[in-house]
Amino acid sequence: MSRGASSTQIAAADAETQGRKPRGARRRPDLPVPKVERIPPRSGMSRAEVVADQRRRMLAGIAAAVAYHGYEDTKITDIVELAGVSRPTFYEHFEGKDDCFAAAYAEGVERLAGAVATAVDEAGDPADTLDAGLDAGLELLAAEPALAHLLLVESLAAARPARIEHERTLGRLANALRQASRGSAGEDALPPETARLLAGGLASHLSGRILAGEAADLPASRDLLLGYLRAALPARSRPLAARAAGS
Repeated sequence: MSRGASSTQIAAADAETQGRKPRGARRRPDLPVPKVERIPPRSGMSRAEVVADQRRRMLAGIAAAVAYHGYEDTKITDIVELAGVSRPTFYEHFEGKDDCFAAAYAEGVERLAGAVATAVDEAGDPADTLDAGLDAGLELLAAEPALAHLLLVESLAAARPARIEHERTLGRLANALRQASRGSAGEDALPPETARLLAGGLASHLSGRILAGEAADLPASRDLLLGYLRAALPARSRPLAARAAGS
């Protein structure tokens, strides 16, 4: 849609997008059709700002599109409509849908990792880092359901590079769990394969909740997930309260 389009044209385009049926049979029939909102363009920016904003809107656009249609049925037309850019502009940034998805996945992982790292740093007490990191991650995913869907559901249906990155992300999560389990002498308290299994189980639980349309309720799983993670940690790396309770 051009920047000079009338309000009537924009309203008509929005109505068409809102009323679109998901393609294919991937969407659960018992869930309501998600509301897909146009991501509005901005004006009055420098060329560098425009390029950065276009990229941001296209990454948000593919997240919204795959949450609505599923990865396989998402078309580039869906992405550019949601981002408010032209098809040629899309190809100035990305080679195709796979490339755009991979970029959105990488950016989402960095945002999630950054939120968790900040919360861990601010926790101060090592006994509180696991709680703080989990809280931050769940809150970000709950606040952005489309991003949560892209990271934990559609990444498994995407092209091979994105699936490989998903596996690497689980490896990063496993390493973070090993860091949280280190003893006072700095040794690894959690074996690598145990950490990898914990990371996979955590991701599996979250993806199931997201696929069921419960992304906004992910923080409600906090205590369940903390119990799951703490059960595998050696006693010396658990919070004192948990050790006193015998968990």
